Amino acid sequence: MKKLLIISFDLIREGESNKSLAISSLIAYLKNDKRYGEDFVVQDLSIDMFKLSNKTQANDLKPHFEGLDFSKIDFIALSAYIWNEYLTNNLMHLLRKDFGFSGSFILGGYQISYSNNPEEEYPEAEYFISGYAEEGLQKILIGHVNNARINSIVDFNQVPSPYLTNELIITPNQKMVRMETKRGCPYRCSFCAHRDLTYNKVFKHQLDKVFSEIAFFKEMKVKKINIIDPIFNAGDQYLAVMEEFVRTNSTSLISIQTRFETIIGEKGDKFLNYCEQLNINLEFGLQTAVQSESNLINRKNNPDKIKTVMAKLNERGIKYEISLIYGLPMQTLDSFKQSIDFVLENKCTNVTAFPLMLLKGTELYQEKSKYGFVEEEMGEYNIPIVTKSNSFTEKDWFQMKLIASNLLPNNRTRLNFS
Repeated sequence: MKKLLIISFDLIREGESNKSLAISSLIAYLKNDKRYGEDFVVQDLSIDMFKLSNKTQANDLKPHFEGLDFSKIDFIALSAYIWNEYLTNNLMHLLRKDFGFSGSFILGGYQISYSNNPEEEYPEAEYFISGYAEEGLQKILIGHVNNARINSIVDFNQVPSPYLTNELIITPNQKMVRMETKRGCPYRCSFCAHRDLTYNKVFKHQLDKVFSEIAFFKEMKVKKINIIDPIFNAGDQYLAVMEEFVRTNSTSLISIQTRFETIIGEKGDKFLNYCEQLNINLEFGLQTAVQSESNLINRKNNPDKIKTVMAKLNERGIKYEISLIYGLPMQTLDSFKQSIDFVLENKCTNVTAFPLMLLKGTELYQEKSKYGFVEEEMGEYNIPIVTKSNSFTEKDWFQMKLIASNLLPNNRTRLNFS
């Protein structure tokens, strides 16, 4: 019987369960396999990144692994994201050298899905899973793989709810849970890795499962439901989900990521009507209000349409927030100020701004030289941040950073790029 250990580097916020939704989904899928317990088993170890810093070394993680018998572990799967990139290779080396692990390493996550040469970047690893890992891990465990790189499409009808299977435990009156109704994004913003860059599809969870989770959260009196869909109000089933929240008289604070452009016509009015009946907060990733900049990142914002929607939100008293990015292609200090002025003049009272990160697999990552992007590793997890380009100096960037730091803070925990 094969034994898999999943080590994940998670961003666990105060009041959440001590395991991520993503890892819990993987484990629930594997445990739903009839071969589980006979042909393979899995255990997990979550490392909370909020308890680490850029000074953390792989050696500092040793206490997490004490008590584990690595001689009985066949596979170790590691989550590889930009926030733990500085630890990944050193950790694999540590587990082999100091703990005697002789099995195979499996890597998955954005850093793997969008890497052109994972074998060169992560020489200690044997397997690399691109995209969603539920089926990929299963294939490795049962020996149905022919090469080091695994690409597979998950049948989401076969993915059980981590909450309803008690894989992800929540307690009565829990402060926050994460929930997803779909994975992937239909849009093609050039800076974003949320969309499925492998298959360019959006995968939906069954509505019956979504509705059952809504009922469960209601029963458990969850304080906040953070829906992590990249764009919630896209596709053909988001209104049904909203209707179910209303039907069950949900009192949870529901936080969803939305787009202005889809709040139009009859569907847009229905969406706003449901919002008025719920305790809801809409998050709009506007990124920039300058049309020339939005065109360069395939965002193509329409300021007039955005103004119209903002007016409706303000009139109806619906809570919302807007986030911007500084460091965009051809952006200047003045144009960044223009975006902030646009948002504030249209009476948004909750605005934040984040620095541009060039993520593997995105168009902007491939266009570094075109825009003269210069990156600097900074912040809590040594994440590369664009601090200079053809259109702004490093001094300009620090001015933008100062402006961003003085905006009204919202209620989300964010990475600190100080």
